[in-house]
Amino acid sequence: MGNIAQIFRQPIWLAFIGLIVGLLIGLLFGWVVWPVSWTPGADDVAAVADSFALNGNVDLARSRLKALPKADQERILADLIKDRQSKNLPLEAERLTALRQALSLSAAPQPTGVATPAPGQTPRPATAPTPTGGGLTDLLIPILIGVFVLGLIALGGVLFVTKVLPGMRARRAAQPAPAAATPGAPAPVSAPPEAISQPSAAGGLGRFVPSYTLGNDNYDTSYSLETPRGEFLGECGMGISERIGEGKPDKVTAFDLWLFDKADVRTVTQILMSEYAFKDQNLRAKLATKGEAVQAEKGKVLRLETQSLGITAHIVELVYATNANFPPNSHFQKLIIEIVPEFKNVATAR
Repeated sequence: MGNIAQIFRQPIWLAFIGLIVGLLIGLLFGWVVWPVSWTPGADDVAAVADSFALNGNVDLARSRLKALPKADQERILADLIKDRQSKNLPLEAERLTALRQALSLSAAPQPTGVATPAPGQTPRPATAPTPTGGGLTDLLIPILIGVFVLGLIALGGVLFVTKVLPGMRARRAAQPAPAAATPGAPAPVSAPPEAISQPSAAGGLGRFVPSYTLGNDNYDTSYSLETPRGEFLGECGMGISERIGEGKPDKVTAFDLWLFDKADVRTVTQILMSEYAFKDQNLRAKLATKGEAVQAEKGKVLRLETQSLGITAHIVELVYATNANFPPNSHFQKLIIEIVPEFKNVATAR
């Protein structure tokens, strides 16, 4: 069974199967979906007359013209006889006349679609319908089109399997595999140019760079702190603490910088305040209830500690928004902080 499957995976077999499927679909469209009906035309009637002149088989002639209504047979024969007589072809006219007589057809057919004229009116002859031609060629057209289209699809499949797919696999195989992460090593975070990069000391739990930009009204980010063995220790993060004014986007004047320690089930928080908020006594007193109030300044290093965890936060970038409706340095346009957490109990972390 495996050998048979391997054979049918060869490109030549794929093309052959595609051709067979295309032929079957072409037959389906030609005979079922778009069946072609053949109606004898003037040339066919003339051919039947020539055949009847040779074999005299009226039943055969009648069967060959059975798809053509009697009125059309009379009309076509009358037109053909008149045409042959005008062209001085008496023999062909006689053959057509003999066929008409054998089929018991009228010599003067009533034109299709002509109403009986009222007394005193001149009848208006109707335009004779154009004879419908047909033949084996018309029958084969849908089949050939189906076979051609399916053949193109099969050829495209063969080219993809034999040419494109191997190249894709080769390019994928040539790409270097990503380096395996070293347990306890800092997580790869894209930091801005101003961010510092420090090697992780013993007990390091990674490196995180939260970044806020004006317009991110629901800004709130957190990071899970775990040992190299995957043991959960706590979390740290930064989120919006206070806004000023109204309308969108929100004007953020202070952020929460926090550290949660699972070991002593508590969270320590520092409030990073804008220069305006820090100098406003009422606003500063309000925010001081949430945590230690700190004025945010570019380059400042902050420290938060719990029983077993600690984070060092470095303010990498600080840009105040400019808005004539608000005091200078009152809300942030951009704030980027680098956070380096560590686990104090290094022996346990290992």
